[in-house]
Formats: sequence, structure tokens, C-alpha cells
Amino acid sequence: MVIDEYAAILLPLYFTPLRILPLAITFVLFRIFDILKPPPVRNMERLGGGWGIMLDDLMAAAYTTLVVLAFKVAEIIY
Repeated sequence: MVIDEYAAILLPLYFTPLRILPLAITFVLFRIFDILKPPPVRNMERLGGGWGIMLDDLMAAAYTTLVVLAFKVAEIIY
């Protein structure tokens, strides 16, 4: 795991309870969003320098955070 991945995963983990199932689900969701890169995540890669690399991971983390918070509101994994 490189620094951009590590920095980005901290955002959704902040909202995830410290239990194995929610942590695993958060990690898997982050990896799915990071690999599939739904719009506008893929567009972030086009930015110059290291900004694109960092921002695409942060956008994937934002998507993951939204799903984690939706799970929390619906009490699905909590």
C-alpha cells in the first residue's frame, strides 16, 4: 500500500466502528471504488503531477464514506 492509498482509506475508516466485519466491508468497498473508478474519479487521474494520483484515491474514499454512512443510518452493519 502506498501513501496515497493509506491517506485516503483513513477518511472512511474514521466513520467505521472498530469491529472486524465493518472494517472489512469498508476496505473492500474502498478497493472496489478505487479499481472501478466511477465518474468523476477517473477524471481526477488526468490532473497533472501527483495531484491526480492523490485525488482519485480521495474521491474513491469519499464514495466509500458515503456508503459507510448510509449503512450506518440504515443500521445495516452497525
